[in-house]
Amino acid sequence: MFDVNTKDKSPDDFFAESIASLLNIEKKEDNTVEIGKFKAIITDIQDDLLSQLIDNPSVINIFPDVDVKLFDNDHQYPKGVIRKSLESTDSFSKFVKRDDITVQQNAPRHLSRLSKREGIWDQSGPYEDQYDSTGEGVTAYVLDTGIATTNRDFEGRAKFGVSYVLFGIPGDFNGHGTHVAGIIGSKTYGVAKKVDIVDVKILGALGSGSLSSIIRGIEWANNDRKKKNVKAVANLSLGSSFNNALNQAVDAAVDDGLVIVVAAGNENQNVSGTSPASSSKAITVGALDDRSDTIALFSNWGPSVDIFAPGVAVTSLSNSIFGGTNTFSGTSQASPVVAGLVAILLGKGIEVADIKNELIRLSTKNAISAPTFENNDDYSDTVNRVAYNGVVDSPDTIENPSTAEPDESLRPRTGWPFQSSFNGA
Repeated sequence: MFDVNTKDKSPDDFFAESIASLLNIEKKEDNTVEIGKFKAIITDIQDDLLSQLIDNPSVINIFPDVDVKLFDNDHQYPKGVIRKSLESTDSFSKFVKRDDITVQQNAPRHLSRLSKREGIWDQSGPYEDQYDSTGEGVTAYVLDTGIATTNRDFEGRAKFGVSYVLFGIPGDFNGHGTHVAGIIGSKTYGVAKKVDIVDVKILGALGSGSLSSIIRGIEWANNDRKKKNVKAVANLSLGSSFNNALNQAVDAAVDDGLVIVVAAGNENQNVSGTSPASSSKAITVGALDDRSDTIALFSNWGPSVDIFAPGVAVTSLSNSIFGGTNTFSGTSQASPVVAGLVAILLGKGIEVADIKNELIRLSTKNAISAPTFENNDDYSDTVNRVAYNGVVDSPDTIENPSTAEPDESLRPRTGWPFQSSFNGA
């Protein structure tokens, strides 16, 4: 299977004129992909015909259909290890209105960190989340292993969209996609509590899929957004080694009006070697360890990372038919925190072209503890900004929140004894 980019012609025309006769095959509905200016043909090509395609003036590149998967070290948080000190959600959350702000009492830790300038590293709960918008009217596309849409915490807002996995069965037989979707928009664990969620299933039960499936999923989400005429964000908590075709597809979708948020990856390396995290137009999210306000030890880093968000011991929904929750760590969890915040900003009327700048404007500057950068030269070109929803800013920072910094005297100078001692998802 190969992806073939074309220059001037539509994929359909190029297929009819060049590919069909060369390969002696008929055009099928899923042979061609078009995402804004990105045009591609996906088909099997025999090695002895490659040279003819390479010499074709309409072909830009030919890409092998490589595997794309959940990031390595995709493990559940060890049960019983400082679990109660990290989460205080044994009882149900309560929602209380305070003027124009809603306060979620007994909230998950990651939501509490998102709604505060200062860290919560010295707190063991109960936590509060404060928000003034819910993402209502916005659609979030979750390109992942599927979603257990019947979980009651989705309140009926999660729907199956399409599957590019073998047999195409709806549902989540892995758990990763449901966890991610829950962080974006479930009632209890979600950032955007009224966003509409669409399941774009592009990874199988083992957490892997093909490049062509990912690109088809991006195309489907972009077309569905346009058909429904909605503002939308897509989350991709997955990756591969650097792949220009995947980066191009993501960039084209963003240019066409779909905000895309991606996980930086869990290899503790420069994100430049990872796709789609190295895409220039996606919003790339690294993982913050909010127990010490440091970069999580597994998180990728580098100049392509736009922002950090909580990614250690994040609790969200399980794919179990009985409901329930799981707790995972990884940039896969940090990315949907930001995707949910994007949904809120879109719901507030921020234009797609301005979303990344608005995230950075709202974020807390120098929120990551200084020793993180002082003791690691690798981080020298990595941004020091943590995602923040801007709800409880003081009057001094409302006008120019991008300059807001936490009080250094209130933060730890060293990491927690348990700092990121487990792997990420």
